[in-house]
Amino acid sequence: MSLGAEERTDGEVAYALVPGDDGYDAFDDLWSRLSTPFNVLATVSVLTGLSRPAVGELIGSVVATSDETERLLDEFPRTIRSLATSMKTQAERCIGELRGPVLWSETLAARASSFGDEDLFVCAAPSRAYDIDENRVLVSALLAVRDAGRGAVEHIGGHRRYQDPVVRAAIRNANDAARFSEHPSLARVTRGKPSMRALKRTRTGKKKASYEPAVLTLERVAHPLSTDDVRQLCDRRTAAQHKVLMHLVHRLEAGGSRLPPFRAEGQSLYAGPVQYHHGARAADRNGLAGIVVGQVLVDVPDRLADPDRVAGEAALGARAGNRRHVLVVDEDDIDRAIALAIDLATA
Repeated sequence: MSLGAEERTDGEVAYALVPGDDGYDAFDDLWSRLSTPFNVLATVSVLTGLSRPAVGELIGSVVATSDETERLLDEFPRTIRSLATSMKTQAERCIGELRGPVLWSETLAARASSFGDEDLFVCAAPSRAYDIDENRVLVSALLAVRDAGRGAVEHIGGHRRYQDPVVRAAIRNANDAARFSEHPSLARVTRGKPSMRALKRTRTGKKKASYEPAVLTLERVAHPLSTDDVRQLCDRRTAAQHKVLMHLVHRLEAGGSRLPPFRAEGQSLYAGPVQYHHGARAADRNGLAGIVVGQVLVDVPDRLADPDRVAGEAALGARAGNRRHVLVVDEDDIDRAIALAIDLATA
């Protein structure tokens, strides 16, 4: 079966391979089943067992040093010279000259307060307005890079802040982005998350080429980590847990009912009767770690290379508490876990 995709009922594209197919990857399958949109920081922490501050630093460094960010900053001098603007008029006091249509009511009021100076006029003077959608998108992208760079080094001190090239690049880009966002032409542009209308207008406007780096940067901010980025953060035991988790999911779905997408809550993933608690976060859940299917706790051995079933069963039993438990050493154990969960659910 070749790698492909099928439409889910929620409109997302689902991973089409199943365990046993050539090219099947459990992590790709799991990633495709995450409920979207999801909080990247919380979800990656649950999937990998890394703390949220550590994931935040990673996301910050990835965004602050990404190709999209580098292009945004490199092209900024050219972008600032071709900013989109709109024209607006504002009342301006003029003496001895006219800078636009005369506003006679304002002019007469001004003359009355200045001893009838007949050279005084109040005109509707035209001026360029920079606080428009395109420039709000540009400023938002610059501020996102600034915040990402600062987040990347928030907990980093000492020699690493100055010796690590990635950290130095993140700091440099964050400082440049902060400085660029205060350019006189952008200083009065509204700060905040741009609306979907603003993004659409920026993508399709007459100057879309000038603002393309800003749009791409915001897209990278929204999706900072790829599947491969997150997979590389998983150690061997975590990868083994993901493999068992997805095998259990497919065994449960063999009857024809698809489980709901996984959602991250607290330090765990949930999908119907299936839960995943990473071992690194066990202390946050009173020792519960592994995969819960109904009333059964399932997990892989602590030592994958040389699994000791007796010792592994004892350790898993201690963590399971009042739950029944199954240690997965081979695929027969997966079938045993599913059968036990169904028996307990129907008892």
